[in-house]
Amino acid sequence: MVELVVQAEVGAFPLWTLEGENIVPDSLPLSRRVLVALEDWANFYDDVGGAMSDPEIVEEFVGQGYKIAHAIRRELKGSTVWLAHPVTEERVQIERHTPR
Repeated sequence: MVELVVQAEVGAFPLWTLEGENIVPDSLPLSRRVLVALEDWANFYDDVGGAMSDPEIVEEFVGQGYKIAHAIRRELKGSTVWLAHPVTEERVQIERHTPR
């Protein structure tokens, strides 16, 4: 079981341990699709230099982060995944969604 945080930080891959250590992308059994989504998400954050003052952009960025974090949780069954808000740094645990 792995515990990790999806958190954007300028110049870093957006996966971290709970202790704050950056995770090497290929060290986890994630699909290429999820890794590319993480890279794209991080690249956007790098492009804006981590400065997100427009609430609509923050909302879209956080929404994409949730989608990626849910995909990670699905692929790493039994793991605990957190998403850190890019402005407040508040962490939200990603819960499993079951079909109704």
